[in-house]
Amino acid sequence: MKQKQRIQSDPFTKKGKTLPQTLIDFTGECWLVGGALRDAALGLDFSDLDLVLPPCSNFEKKVFRLAAQLNAVAFEMDAENSVWRITGKGETPFQIDILPFQGNSIEEDIRRRDFTVNALALKLDKDTPLYYNPGRNTFSLRFQPEHITDLCHGLDDIRKKRISAVSEDVFSSDPLRMLRAFRIAAEHGFKISVKTLNLIKQNAALVKNSAGERVRDELMKILNRNDSCFWIKKIHAAGLLFEIFPELKSQPECAVDYYGAGGVLRHTFAVLDRTDLFFSGIKEFCPHHNLLSKHINTDKPAVFKMAALLHDIAKPAKAAFIDGRLRFFGHEECGAIIAEEILKRLHFPKDEIRMVSSVIGSHLRPGNLAVNEIISERAMFRLFRAMGSNTLPLLVLCWADYASYITPHRLESMKERLGGPPDDIDVTKLPYNSYKKTLRFLQVIYKLAAAFMEKGPDIHGRLFADGSDVMKILEIQPGPEVGKILELLRLRQFEGKIKSREDALEWLRKQAVKR
Repeated sequence: MKQKQRIQSDPFTKKGKTLPQTLIDFTGECWLVGGALRDAALGLDFSDLDLVLPPCSNFEKKVFRLAAQLNAVAFEMDAENSVWRITGKGETPFQIDILPFQGNSIEEDIRRRDFTVNALALKLDKDTPLYYNPGRNTFSLRFQPEHITDLCHGLDDIRKKRISAVSEDVFSSDPLRMLRAFRIAAEHGFKISVKTLNLIKQNAALVKNSAGERVRDELMKILNRNDSCFWIKKIHAAGLLFEIFPELKSQPECAVDYYGAGGVLRHTFAVLDRTDLFFSGIKEFCPHHNLLSKHINTDKPAVFKMAALLHDIAKPAKAAFIDGRLRFFGHEECGAIIAEEILKRLHFPKDEIRMVSSVIGSHLRPGNLAVNEIISERAMFRLFRAMGSNTLPLLVLCWADYASYITPHRLESMKERLGGPPDDIDVTKLPYNSYKKTLRFLQVIYKLAAAFMEKGPDIHGRLFADGSDVMKILEIQPGPEVGKILELLRLRQFEGKIKSREDALEWLRKQAVKR
């Protein structure tokens, strides 16, 4: 029997009230401001509401009463400016930010906002056509322009798809707005006005005063896009990239003879671009994309792109001419340490810090395997055992790293051969940007990925024999030797030479005879 589809309820429209009426009943005079109106003017739904109220003595009480009515939780985000957030529970995780006017009136509040496209306000009444869509967890609004308080000509800038600063001090009062300008431009296909772009360049150094987690959030929204490299280059041209990542400053002048104008930074951008290409065309470039999506979140690639951006962070520090050749020995291990410090500075989650630093520290290993004529099961086992769940993120980074040495057109031409067995060639005699070398390296990446998705998840799983079996059959005492025998047993299981407990015990008996 078919189960009935569960219908999500709308917490805003109890007892026949409209959403605006519910908000007004618990807040009194209430204005919708900011990005919601911008998105509505573009004909888009929006994911959260920004509400401002006239200052009052019982402001906090109003917030908690509204949260209780909506079966939601309320918490203070910014005590200095009395910014509160209400978040819905369960199946309706809506978000509402509420704060008093920034000033004595809605007009003063508007003129303190960041960009003209956000400097809009709409006073809510019970008939305002504002709706919540429970199934999509979005809001929608249809309005007439004459109902909007638009003191800074924001609606005109929305029509012209232009981002303009409300005033010349918007970035000095909140430097994070400089990154937000690029994020909004990326999301809506807008251009930043020349005057505003010049203001960003003049104030770029201030961005390092922004809270690390706020910088992280804006960057991750940009990096989740398919065209993130385009926008990161725009951020760099405005002078922001080196202020956020001063560790990148020495890259443009390093290895210019090797990478061309722009040096290591040029290569970094190329790797980021290929990571964009991989995730946006994953069905074309990854024969195992269905399996891959079960192991990593291919819909949110930002953390993988952060690894691409930082993967050669230590190359300038490790650059040295050895026997007349520019080398970067140890840059991967050093880079892992630097990347970890950067991500801590930006308050990334611990698991993401571990993943990024791990793949950066090991990003030469698959290439070292690729130069071998045969990729043995034992070599794959050692790699998978060392990397664990970070194996596939490592292979994604290496895919983009190797693919960066040829043009997207050449990469497109070889995609039918990527999933095949590695070509039998000696890559040690080929230049770094050779088509044949790149193809061989990428084929090895696919071979490793396929092997890991088949066998890797069980590499830390149950053994068919344990330490007690080892000590009993080999007649040895507890100690490091037991662990070594178990690791050999795990390798035999990985190779498929031991498939049952009986096989494992028989193998142990043979080891005892050898001893």
